[in-house]
Amino acid sequence: MSWKASFQQGISDFKRNKHSEALALFDEAVSLGCDSFIVYDSRAAVHEKLGNNKAALLDAKKVVDTAPDRWQGYARSARLFHALNKDESAIKMIDLALERIKPDDVQRRQELNSLKSQATNALIATDERRRARISKTAYHIGKLPVEIFAEIFGFVVAADHAQILKLSHVCKHWHGMAIKTPSLWQTLVVSKHRPTRKVRLWMERARTHISDLSFHHNISEMDLSSILLELSTLSWCGLRSLAASGSLFSRLYDLLHQLSKTEAISRLEHLDVTGCSGFEKFLPDFEDSHLETLKIAHFTPSMGGLWSRVRRLKTMTIEAGWIEVVPALTANQSLENLVLSDLVPIPMQSVGDDRVELSSLQCLKLSNIASVSIITHVVVAPNLQVLHLFNLGHSSDVLEFAHGDSFRVLRELRIASCTTTSSSLNTIIAGAPLLETLQISSMHGVVNEVLDFICGTRPNNQHQDMCTFLKHVDLSNCGDLLTGKAYSLVKARLRTDQPVTIDGSQPGCRAEIESLRLDGCPLVEAEMLPWFRGKVKVFSCVYMTKKDGKQRR
Repeated sequence: MSWKASFQQGISDFKRNKHSEALALFDEAVSLGCDSFIVYDSRAAVHEKLGNNKAALLDAKKVVDTAPDRWQGYARSARLFHALNKDESAIKMIDLALERIKPDDVQRRQELNSLKSQATNALIATDERRRARISKTAYHIGKLPVEIFAEIFGFVVAADHAQILKLSHVCKHWHGMAIKTPSLWQTLVVSKHRPTRKVRLWMERARTHISDLSFHHNISEMDLSSILLELSTLSWCGLRSLAASGSLFSRLYDLLHQLSKTEAISRLEHLDVTGCSGFEKFLPDFEDSHLETLKIAHFTPSMGGLWSRVRRLKTMTIEAGWIEVVPALTANQSLENLVLSDLVPIPMQSVGDDRVELSSLQCLKLSNIASVSIITHVVVAPNLQVLHLFNLGHSSDVLEFAHGDSFRVLRELRIASCTTTSSSLNTIIAGAPLLETLQISSMHGVVNEVLDFICGTRPNNQHQDMCTFLKHVDLSNCGDLLTGKAYSLVKARLRTDQPVTIDGSQPGCRAEIESLRLDGCPLVEAEMLPWFRGKVKVFSCVYMTKKDGKQRR
């Protein structure tokens, strides 16, 4: 039988859906030496019907090779590529087929364009799935340059130095990055848990460049010698912050003296010392000090020599001791934060009407001070924003601080456990139009009158609202607080209860109370608590602690 007879018989069997028999006859035709594109195209059609797409694609390629000017091989290849999810190749074959089809063969052109549209849509869907898979599984951050990676770590560690330990345990890559970046290890906090090992490890990873060094108070005396030995190789010229107890500070000073590096003291920007006898021996090394933050506990008169050397402070915290306030403030008139507690101010022999203007002071916190007027009488702080008065015997003396416009930009006022009158507090509140936070805690006989004043109008009958920006109120442990006073404060500031003009606006609208604490206020009626919780975002009214409750039982 010739290849033509085999081919014709195969066509006949194909039309009668005898695909296997047709395939055998086409194979026989090829084996008899036929190299016509018609035979390969017919055999490709049989393979396509049988689902043998790869075999059909091989025959379609033969058609293209033997008859490159005909569209049939390209069209079939396009269909097969699409069936095999190779849509990029399918689109290429479609374009080649369209170039070879006659312009007047509209039906075939429509079929191929429809197939091209399907292949394009399938290609887009595949790309979307690929992108979705990559977004879930790809490690994008690993492609960042080392410098950017280290910069990101730096921002995290700057907010909380302890985060470096978590970052270094995420994965092997992050661990390697953290270890190889010395700037991430420049904050060293030494505690009682393996202190020597930690110092050695941090010194190694920071390459001796520690900028912030602090010691917990619970470090054993047995560990101090080994700790100081490890610190002897520290690059002391780069140290900017130091926090230590007085005895440890003295030993660190001795170490610096042995190393002839006591100039590191004058280069410090932040210093925190708790209790230090014989501080006068360190004073010469504070000459031309760069200190911006100073915190000292148990201040003694012998430390007064600091104020002739320390003149750049922005934050000063003095806890416990005796201090001459005027020289300290006069020497540091750029102060932004001042915290004084448990102090006995030493009065100057002749203060007169001299005042210290602290134009940069934004935060003032006073607590447990015997005579606060010695401080308030001399301070002028026109830009004060935060004022805390805790445990002051005669806090009405703070009115001496209220001269001029001292409270015109005050935003936070906290008063607790103070002996004062409602008229004194009202005077402060009346001079603080921008007040946002108010705390009156652990006080008796003043809170109801103050709330009446806030909910009413100014005494000058100008009918100007008090504290229009007030949002956060804490009235904890005021045993005489009446429910109606707190109710009036919240209700008068609800948007729904404030007057509306004809055009629907609310000019001069007062801010709503966002947080209200009434803990330890026994006169607050329990029936009103659901109303408060519904009107205030953050509300707390705990009548007593668990400990107090057990004692009453």
